[in-house]
Amino acid sequence: MAVVGGTRTPLMLPRVRVTRGALGRAAGFALAAVAVFALGELYLRVAPPGDLAQYLPDGDRTGPFRDDPEFGVQYRSLDALAADNPGRFDPFRPLFHDPNARVWAFFGTSFAQAPGMLADTTRKHVPQRTTFNLGKNEAFPVRLAQAALLLDSGLKPERIFLVTIPLDSLAFVQHGLDQHRATPNGGLTYAPRVPTLGGALVRNSRLALKGWTRTTLHQNRPFYSTSAINTRVDPVARADLRTVYGHFAKRCAQHKVPVTVVLLPSHEQVTRGAGYAAQQMFAEEARAVGFDVCDVCSAFRNWPDRAALFIPDKHFSDTGNRLLLAELVAHLKATDPRAADLPPVTP
Repeated sequence: MAVVGGTRTPLMLPRVRVTRGALGRAAGFALAAVAVFALGELYLRVAPPGDLAQYLPDGDRTGPFRDDPEFGVQYRSLDALAADNPGRFDPFRPLFHDPNARVWAFFGTSFAQAPGMLADTTRKHVPQRTTFNLGKNEAFPVRLAQAALLLDSGLKPERIFLVTIPLDSLAFVQHGLDQHRATPNGGLTYAPRVPTLGGALVRNSRLALKGWTRTTLHQNRPFYSTSAINTRVDPVARADLRTVYGHFAKRCAQHKVPVTVVLLPSHEQVTRGAGYAAQQMFAEEARAVGFDVCDVCSAFRNWPDRAALFIPDKHFSDTGNRLLLAELVAHLKATDPRAADLPPVTP
């Protein structure tokens, strides 16, 4: 009621007329939205893109893996590893039955595995050893799982080299060890972190999951900046590194095979003075479990023509790889009596 001139009169509110046309347009919009959502959901279920498929533990991804409590995933068998590396594994099969073979086994990123990089440079300049590498980059814990399986299957290398670069520290920033999964068909996937509120929707809707993964909140450490790898160490990622190093160290001790962690610098560290936080983390955790560490960063930083150490894609040039191998051989000759027969390598 309103008081007008001392008299109470009803307060009149404007009347809103909802026409059939307006209701029809609203209903049509709602139906269109539902249809678009349903089509998007259907598409992502029928043909999920790779960036979504890696977060579907029960999806159709195939591969050689099974779940593993130590490394997140492990190869189902040596034959599964061989099948995953067609043409690359079979030439090394005789090494499993040759007790006199003197093998250096390399595991790492493309800086170790790609054509012309460290493994190939070693094969060329250190003929006194048989160089084992499969020429394929794997997720960081998968490399250690691969090496552990090879040891258990009878490979007896004189030494294992874990070749690391700063970007390797992102492995556990993106996907924690507890997120690694193998699909029923053996593919490698990751269980996304999901929110407490709305988690059921993210788990059950492909469209919602797709949107969630765009935020990086599904990762082990959301909103982590790649530039931080040079300046600080993430404690959660470090804990996962410590875990897999610990499991791998026990396996290598069981088989009496020494391990050298080779610390490589990045282009920005050598040419732009970026920090070395990632290398510090890898070195400290490696020494904590008894691994040998060969840090070649200062040799690269002190090289007279640092630009000549790299090719345009920022991998090492032939000069860079020979410098790396020269530092590695010199390190071994100074620390391992078994390396006494090796000739020095010149960059």
